[in-house]
Amino acid sequence: MNTRNYAVLGSPISHSKSPLIHQAAYRVLSLDWQYGRHEVGKGALRSFIEGLDDTWMGLSLTMPLKEEAVRFANSLDYYARLTGAVNTLAKTVNDAGETIWAGYNTDVFGIIQAVSQSPAFGGKELASALRNVLVVGSGATATSAVTAVKALAPGATVWLHARNAETRSQLQAYAEQLGLKAKICKNLRKQANTSDLVISTLPAHALDEAAEKLYNSRRFNPAGALLDVAYQPWPSQIAKAWIRHDQPVISGLEMLIWQAVVQLRVFVHGSTAEPLTNEIAVVEAMRHDVEVAAAQANNN
Repeated sequence: MNTRNYAVLGSPISHSKSPLIHQAAYRVLSLDWQYGRHEVGKGALRSFIEGLDDTWMGLSLTMPLKEEAVRFANSLDYYARLTGAVNTLAKTVNDAGETIWAGYNTDVFGIIQAVSQSPAFGGKELASALRNVLVVGSGATATSAVTAVKALAPGATVWLHARNAETRSQLQAYAEQLGLKAKICKNLRKQANTSDLVISTLPAHALDEAAEKLYNSRRFNPAGALLDVAYQPWPSQIAKAWIRHDQPVISGLEMLIWQAVVQLRVFVHGSTAEPLTNEIAVVEAMRHDVEVAAAQANNN
């Protein structure tokens, strides 16, 4: 079997667990593929890809490259077109026999699965359980989060908390285009106290100052679960605030694992819909390797 090369690109990238979970999947699937990580800053995606040889077949993308990848891709899947964000590029051949890069957004699926598979919502009908959802941030991942809310609970009210007024307003308009009731949240504590789910889409440490205030506030009493897409360090400061009040937290590793499952479907089958062979075992291997790595890190 010919070796293929894949990697995750972004900045910063040294913390990424994507190589760990993809290589775990390759082991289960008996694939002689390589997956690494590369520091690629804003504006440098095209030049990086143009420097790759023919063994490179796919890429995972994180901040700050998701919008840039939309402009680079020759084709876009449904969620990539809808959100204007691409986190997966796969080399393929179009109907004319030309080699192209196809763009996908697998983050939406990752968030949907992370929430729906969480014990926090075990046995609950999410369409009715999620009446108010607070999304923190207004970047590409926040757009995917809003899209996931639409899929999980189309009747929910989505509250948006972000510092950037322009991108926050754009996200509100996008949510309303999806048919969601969308409102601006100015007080994180008050809204968290009445939200069934809070999704923080900010990078690691970006919410630490606000999280410390919540942790020490006597008036903070979160009503529901938290999904923090940032997974290192874990628990994050915002997760600690929820844990202190015995409310469930969902690690961003769950989102990372599930979005990677769909990436692998694309890399293996060229389709987001066709499951992997022994997909359950793939997910178990991913989780196992992440847990082992975390235990080793804690012991060092």
